[in-house]
Amino acid sequence: MRESLHDYRESRNDLLSKITRILSNDERFAAAWLTGSFSRNDADAVSDLDLNLVVSDSYSENLCRQPEQVSPQTTKERLDLFSQFGIPAIIHENNHNAPEGGTFTFTLYAKSHLMVDWILIPQSKACRPSQAYLLFEKSSIPIIPPVETESYEQRIKRASERVAFFWMMLAITIKYLIRRDGVFVTQWLEELSGMVQEVERLIAGKPWDYMRGSRSVLEPTGKGQKQAINRLGERMESLLPELMKMGGQVLPSPMNEIKALLDLADDE
Repeated sequence: MRESLHDYRESRNDLLSKITRILSNDERFAAAWLTGSFSRNDADAVSDLDLNLVVSDSYSENLCRQPEQVSPQTTKERLDLFSQFGIPAIIHENNHNAPEGGTFTFTLYAKSHLMVDWILIPQSKACRPSQAYLLFEKSSIPIIPPVETESYEQRIKRASERVAFFWMMLAITIKYLIRRDGVFVTQWLEELSGMVQEVERLIAGKPWDYMRGSRSVLEPTGKGQKQAINRLGERMESLLPELMKMGGQVLPSPMNEIKALLDLADDE
């Protein structure tokens, strides 16, 4: 029988309860919390578990050992830990994504198809984000305060650079539109949409916030992509007066040049 999304969600919640129950009674671990969608309170049926596990210092040298930075396998000690909760069907370890002194291992379990990012952190280096979803805490872990909004000067500098990069990549994207490389154009419509949103945020002085999903709408035709490029350019152009008023170092709008390049692209 095919598993439903409801069943998949329930299986994941059961796994989380099992992990919390077993590891909270394991002397090797001082605390655990979830980051990602659970910490943002927007988890859906297919959200994985971004499990941050604080390893007591007397066990951290063994459990947080890093033979390699990136690997298709993990250490025996970590594999034994992960295997308490099922048979791993996929393992990928990328310790570039780990906190200082820690490890980061993606695991997908056989049969249940559930996914866990196991993030192991030595207790001596552990800090808990203020928005984390706490599972258990047997020893007090320092809390990281919320990230402060950039200063006015930092916002202006960052926004000015993003505007210049946006115009450069908008022009380059048009080249690939002309070459009928729709995959490249689709990828960069998404990136360019994100740049416009970042400049809007910087001008407004709002803190960065995670946004789930895509920022752009899929445009399957050359005509639709051409129109999307033009809309993005006009949207960025509308932000320039306010950024200049704030002291931003930006050149006048190049929309005439952008439109001239777009005229070289034939509509489908």
